[in-house]
This record gives sequence, structure tokens and C-alpha cells, in this order.
Amino acid sequence: MGVPKFFRWMSERYPAISQLIAENRIPEFDCLYLDMNGIIHNCTHSDSDSPTHRMTEDKMFIAIFNYIEHLFGKIKPKQLFFMAIDGVAPRAKMNQQRARRFRTALDAETAREKAIAAGHEMPKEDAFDSNCITPGTEFMARLTQQLKYFINKKVSEDIDWRGVEVVLSGHEVPGEGEHKVMEYIRQAKSQPNYDPNRRHCLYGLDADLIMLGLLSHDPHFCLLREEVTFGRQNQKKSKELEHQNFYLMHLCIVREYLELEFQALKAPGALDFKFDMERVIDDFILMAFFVGNDFLPNLPHLHINEGALALMFGVYKSVLPKAKGYINEGGVINLDRLELLLDELSHVEYRFFESENADASWFKGKQMAKEDVMDRTKKKGQLVVTTAQKELFRLVKRFVNEDEKDAVLDLPTTLPARDRKFVEELADDLHLQWKSVVNDQGDRHLQLSFQGQAEQKGQDGRGEEDDDEDEEAQLAIFRVLKRYEKAQVVDVTAEEAQSKMEKKYEEQFQQWKNKHYTSKFEWGLDSEEQLRKLTENYVQGLQWVLYYYYRGVASWPWFYGYHYAPMISDVKKGLKANMEFKLGQPFRPYQQLMGVLPDRSKKIVPTAYHDLMTNPSSPIIDFYPRDFELDMNGKKMEWEAVVKIPFIDEKRLLAAMATKEQNLTDAERARNEFGVTLNFTYAPDYDFVYPSSLPGVFPDLPHCKCVENIFELPTMEGLDVYVGLVDGVKLGEAALAGFPSLQTLPISGMLGFHGVNVFQQDSRNESMVITLMDSETASKVEHAKTKLGQAVHVGYPFLQEAKITKVTDELFDYVLADPHAETTAANIIPKPHSPAKIEAFKKKADRIESFYSKRLGTVIGTVETLIHVDMLTGLIKTDSGATIKQYEQIPGIETDYAAQTIVDQVISEDQRFIERAALPMAEEFPQDSHIFFLGEFNYGRPTVVIGHEGETAEIWVSMVKGHEPEFGRAIAARAEQTTPYMPSYLVAKNLSLNPL
Repeated sequence: MGVPKFFRWMSERYPAISQLIAENRIPEFDCLYLDMNGIIHNCTHSDSDSPTHRMTEDKMFIAIFNYIEHLFGKIKPKQLFFMAIDGVAPRAKMNQQRARRFRTALDAETAREKAIAAGHEMPKEDAFDSNCITPGTEFMARLTQQLKYFINKKVSEDIDWRGVEVVLSGHEVPGEGEHKVMEYIRQAKSQPNYDPNRRHCLYGLDADLIMLGLLSHDPHFCLLREEVTFGRQNQKKSKELEHQNFYLMHLCIVREYLELEFQALKAPGALDFKFDMERVIDDFILMAFFVGNDFLPNLPHLHINEGALALMFGVYKSVLPKAKGYINEGGVINLDRLELLLDELSHVEYRFFESENADASWFKGKQMAKEDVMDRTKKKGQLVVTTAQKELFRLVKRFVNEDEKDAVLDLPTTLPARDRKFVEELADDLHLQWKSVVNDQGDRHLQLSFQGQAEQKGQDGRGEEDDDEDEEAQLAIFRVLKRYEKAQVVDVTAEEAQSKMEKKYEEQFQQWKNKHYTSKFEWGLDSEEQLRKLTENYVQGLQWVLYYYYRGVASWPWFYGYHYAPMISDVKKGLKANMEFKLGQPFRPYQQLMGVLPDRSKKIVPTAYHDLMTNPSSPIIDFYPRDFELDMNGKKMEWEAVVKIPFIDEKRLLAAMATKEQNLTDAERARNEFGVTLNFTYAPDYDFVYPSSLPGVFPDLPHCKCVENIFELPTMEGLDVYVGLVDGVKLGEAALAGFPSLQTLPISGMLGFHGVNVFQQDSRNESMVITLMDSETASKVEHAKTKLGQAVHVGYPFLQEAKITKVTDELFDYVLADPHAETTAANIIPKPHSPAKIEAFKKKADRIESFYSKRLGTVIGTVETLIHVDMLTGLIKTDSGATIKQYEQIPGIETDYAAQTIVDQVISEDQRFIERAALPMAEEFPQDSHIFFLGEFNYGRPTVVIGHEGETAEIWVSMVKGHEPEFGRAIAARAEQTTPYMPSYLVAKNLSLNPL
């Protein structure tokens, strides 16, 4: 699936699904999962890297450590931190891996050759070959050792890492990283004690993660990813981690948008079975496979950026009522219902067929057949008309021969469409004017006249003196009349003509389809057995992928054996495919390396196998072509091209490799073995030296307190995989704090071309536009004034708590005279605006309304009133010991909000910010507890509680002998002297420049 295209399409159709995260705007998460391969690629190379770029391995490892630490620090999971690296993949994935790696190696070689030709001096060290990010390579083995060292260090030294279960599933554990994560979630969710409101955060770049998150049917699920930019913005983006913006894609809001997308199916009487949003989501996941994924190519003409998903949604809405049930039944395809969907979806082929053949005469005939069935056609140069058309011709001929220039000829109102078209074309041939007019009874009919001719002559100043031209015109009319008089009369019924045209249309359509097969597969529609195999393999693929997503690997050796998919209208020919899959065994790491790497990357394969990749007499040399075709296949971006390389024959590959295994070293044999997933826990009683994983770069860990164990997945013995919502789950406005919902305000949603601007340019596609239903009332200033001094939630739909300090309309600011007193009319002071403030209010109100409309696709109505707030920043202790909320201005955070977007109360409070009454001193600070002293005397010194007397504590305060030196001011003074700082506006002033 095209990652940027799918993400962009989703973000523009559903504009409010992603939220830029800041430190104070991140919800609590129980579990953080990292799909590590995206991090590894980000930290080792870049698509924009020069061929001369080099980076040492130790810097790569440090960059990976920093990235992991950065993500952990942002999310701070409470229970589980799961890092998953791609292990050996199912055979079905290897087709894509093989194509990518062949392309990567070729592109790197081409870039290097161009650089040398341009005169660039190449470094002596080999460039980093990103193809080494494949299970079984030396690089991946070293990375695993570095990650173990890093985790041991963090668990031993960082208190935040001690309270969570840390899991590492490395390259030596079979399975793709994201599917290892989903296997854990799937099995955990099937346990009887599963928390229905568990909060998941999954980091990764693949579009498939959206599908995997949705099929978990856990609404408290977010995807964490870097900011995505396109075009020029992408070129300007800083690559430094500290400058990197991160977004949370909230799948809880994706679910709500999908419910709006299919809201027509919820209407009373729309379905004769129960509407179930979870099953609709399952069907959505299946339909998304048709635009392509990592295991199957897209169906012909179904491209995301050309509206394929929107098209399928429309088809689905029309098909589901007839289907009598859902297509994806918890990971199993209902083939009868799939056939209904395919039949309806196949109509798109006719659209593409007609657009590609719009100039063909048979196509014009098809269009004519639709409109008038049997107009005039030519048979071996002979004009063919019906008896009725012959009578119409005689009527028009008499009208022309009478030659009365002011006369008109009114034809019957009962004229069939085919005969109307005949008369229109006859009139055109005779240069008569025709138009459709309404008679006194309101019926429409055709009217012929000479008026156009008379007016034209008058304008040209020609008149009757121009005898030569007039004679030529008369001769032309005579020739037309003669041709129509000779017309052959053939009476064909409308049904016969329609049937004939449709037969010809279908013949041409089949020829068009045949051309697709002969150009892509080198056989045509007459090869019925080949077509059956193709379509059955594709249908098997749909079911295999669904099993993979919902249950895990159904078959390790199964794969789709073609570069292209069948035509949509032919897929149903494969619905009798055998859906029994044999589980089999995963490839060994070296078998995958030899199956996916080109000979250009042979250095990262054990030397023993090099000969198989390069020797012309190798029995598998055909697996490693140096030149291969790239077919754009309807795509626009070069990276989307189909890489036409041969598929691996497993038997031949394994037989050839078996002859070389004895030449492997012991270390190489060890890398070819499978490993286990590990978990790491803090053991305070342990204290040992963990040796450096990279001597000379990383130090030994002298006091390691981390224990490694095998990580056991939750057992499934006696349990079935659970698909759907778990009882007790909180949805919509009841969702846990930090998980947004569109439903916290009354809304409606409708698709429309709104021109939302999510990626620095207006979208040309439809978006789900949200309209606030009660905005007119909620925007009134009198309504807003009653909330002064109250805590509310702002930033809809990404709610944050804040306290209203001021209400503003166009003419006045309204504040409380006494902020601690009750909000009454007598306690509210109006402060009139100056002309400048009136103008500023209008601009800000327009900006807020525009932001909601253009960025979030939300119509909030006219902004009549703004509220000014202090944001909730945390909790503070009062002198009495109570814990209360603290509200303050936060630099860089918006403080003005439209009154109609305010949510007064939420159902699920953020448990991190619950106010609490003071605890008794002995309960809050028990004896022997270690605390810090915050009084003026020895502020900040370590303290131990040694006893209590009433509500006072007896303490020992650790003090520094003698006076603690005041070194901070001296350092600051030296820094100011050595590097004096002057703000830019002062520099501009001194230079008499504009500050901008």
C-alpha cells in the first residue's frame, strides 16, 4: 500500500484524525510498541544521502539509542514497552522485499556511477548498504547486541524504565515487527481479564499499521509517527531529532469518521439485519486490500490518488443491503457476498475502457445506442433509416422546397428520441436552424426554420445578388436531399438495435481486457486455465492476508505468484479457490537473504553463497538478474513501479544452498538460527558488571541490575481469538482522557468538496465535513459570560482543561471584579474596546473560524465571542497540604478560543490531575520516609522523617558543612563577558534597519 498516499488520503478525507503533540498534550498510555525497522532506517541512512556520504556504525547505534529514548520519554508507557524488529517474513512478503532490495541496490550503483562521472572523489570506505537491514546479516546481529546493552543500561539507571515490562523481539525471531506486536495484542485481548480500556501507542511508518490498529477493535489506540510533509515543505524539513515534530493519529476519531462515512447504512430500514460498526470496520479493512498491500498488487485501475477508496465506499453502501450480511466475518471472507461487491465494483472497468477508447466509432455507436437506439448508421457507404425517419425526411424536404424564409416547421411532440436525433442531424446537413420549443399545452417539440440563414446573409451583406454562391448552396442542398432519398429503409426494433450495439460493445470490452492480459501476462482470455489459476491465487491471497491480520500466519510458504492482479470483473472466476493453507515452516535467515538480495549486495551474504549469485553456471543464477524491467503500471511515482524480476523457486533455492552449507563458519551458523523474544526487568538485589557491547565507545556497566528472561506470550489454550469490542469499553464522549471524540459537542457530518488544507495545499478530494449543530446559541456572549472563572475544556476535538479568565466580543472584554467570588452579573465588569482592539478581535475571530474550516474540516459558524483562558499546567500543594489544580499561561500555547467550541464537562477526567484533600501528616510523610525540605532554611536539602507530633513532623535535614559557594552567578557573568548577547531587534535598531 502506498504509504504517503494512503496516509494523505485518510488525512484529507478525515481532517481531524491527527494531533501535533507537545509535552503537556500527550495522553497516558499503558503500552508503547515500536516497529523498529523504521527507526533503524531513519538512523542509518536517508533517501537524500549523497553517494559520498559515510557514517560510522557507532554513530548509527547511538542515533538508534537516542531515537528509542526520545520516543519512550515522550510517551512514558505505564505497563509495557515492546520493541519489535522484522525477523524472517512469510514467503508472501518476500516478493515485495526482493523487489525493493533489487531496486535499492541498482539505484545506489547508478548514483555512485553518476557521482564518479561528475568528478566527485569517493571515500575509501564502502557506502552503507541499507539492504543489510535484513535478518541474518552481521549488521543486524551486532545491532541486537547493542540494543541489549542499551536496555540493560536504561533499566539499571533510569527509574522510568523500571516500572514497565521491557520486551525486545529481535531479527532472530521470525515474523514482521508489526505482526509480532499484533500477535501480542491479539492474544492479550483474548484473555478473560483483559482491560477493555487499555491504551495503546504504536510507532511506525507503514500504512498497514492503520489497518492493524483498527482491526484490534480497541478504541484507545494511537499511531505515533513523524510529521509528514510534501513538496517544498519536505525539502525544508530539518533532519535533527530535536527539531522533529511528532503526530498522534487517533484511531478513536478514525472510527467515528468511518461511522459518519457509512451513516446511511444506520438509517431505519437501510439494512434488514443489525448495523454493527465493528463489522463495517472489518469490511473496510478488506476493501483496502484492493488498492494493494505488501502481499498483493492493486486491482487494475484502482489507485488511491485517483479516488479508488471513495469509489469502493460508494459501491459498498449500495451492495451491503443486498448482501444480507457483512463480507469479512472476523477474518474469514464470505465469498458469496464478496462476489456481489466485485460485480458492482467491476463497473469501474467500463469507465476506464470508455475513457481510453472515447474516439472509437463503436464507442460512439454505443453512446448512440444508449440514447436513440437506431439513429442513422452507414452500411458499406449506404445511409440506413427507418420507415418513420423516411416520412420525416419527406416532411422536411417539402418544407425546404417551399423555401418560405419566414416559415417554421413544428414537429410532433410525440417524436421518439431516436427520430429527434435523426431530424437534428438532417437539419444540420441542410443548414436549417433547429431548436426545442414549448407549445401552449407545455409540451416540448422540435421546430425547424430558415431564420439562421436569412440573418447570416443580412449580416454579411450578401443578399440575393450573390448568384454564384446562392447557386452553390442550392446544389449542396440538392446533394443532401438526393443522398437521403436513396437511403435504405431498414426497420429494426429498439430492442434488436440495443442488443446489437451491446454485443459489439462487449466484444470490444473483451478485446480491451485481453490486451491487458497479453501485455502483462503474455497470455490472453482464451487461456482459461491460466486465468483460473491467476484468479484463484488472488482470491487465496485475499483470504491469506485476512488470516494474517486476524489470526497470524496461515501458511509460511504461500505467496502470490504474479506481478499483477487480475481484472476486477474476472476475480470472481477464482471464488472456488482452495482456502486450506498448510502452515509449513519459515525460511531460515540465510534462505531469506538469498531469496531477497541481489548480487549487488552479495557482501552482506556469507561468502559461501557468493558463487551461487554470480557464477554463470550457478543452478540459480537466473534468480539474480542484473538488468530488469520497471513497469509504471498506471502509477505516477517512479518508486511505485513494478520491478519485473523472477520469483524464487523454493525447492531450487534450498537445494542449491544445501551444497554450500558446509563452508559456513561457526559464527555464520549461529546467525542462521532462530532466537527468542526477551523481556528485561529491574532486580534491585542484582549487582554485576555488564560488559561493553562496543569496547572503546561504550563503557562497561559496573552496577547492572537488569535481568533478561524469555518473554512468554499470553497463552491461548482453551481460548478463541476475540474479535470486536470488549464489554466495558468506553467509546465516544465517554472515552478516557486524552483520547478525543467528535461527539463531545453535538455535530453532523457530510461529505463535500471543502478544500481542506492539511498538507500546505488545498485538497481536491471530498472530505467529511463536520458541522457544529448548536453553534449559534453557544457563541452568544451572554451564554459565555456565565462561565467566567470556571474550568472548561478547550481545543475541540483535542480537549485540554483550562480556566476562563476573560470573555470577549467585538466591543467589550468581560472579566470578574473579584476572581474568588461567585460569577454573577454584578461581579462581571465590561471593558470597552479601542478601534484597534475591535479590528484585532475581528481578525482573530476570522482566523479561528478559518482554521477550523480549512485545517480540521469543521464548520463552527460565525465566531461572535472569544474566551481567554489559563491552561491547566499541573497540581500544586496548598499550605494546608491539599492538592489543587494550577492554571497558568503557557508560552506558545493558544489562549483564545471560540465560545461555541468549549466543552463544559467531560465524562472521563484525567486521573493525573485529580484534586485531593490534605492527608494527615503521618500518612503523607510516614516515619523513615526520604523527602526534600522546601523551607527557606536549607531549601532543597535531603531530609528524613524521624517522628510526628500532631500535624507536624520531626525531621533530620542533611546540611553542607560550611557555606555552599554561589557559583551560578559567576558562571553566568563569565558567559556574558565572553559571548555578549544582543537581541536581533537591538541589532536592527543600531543599524537603522527594519526589525523584520
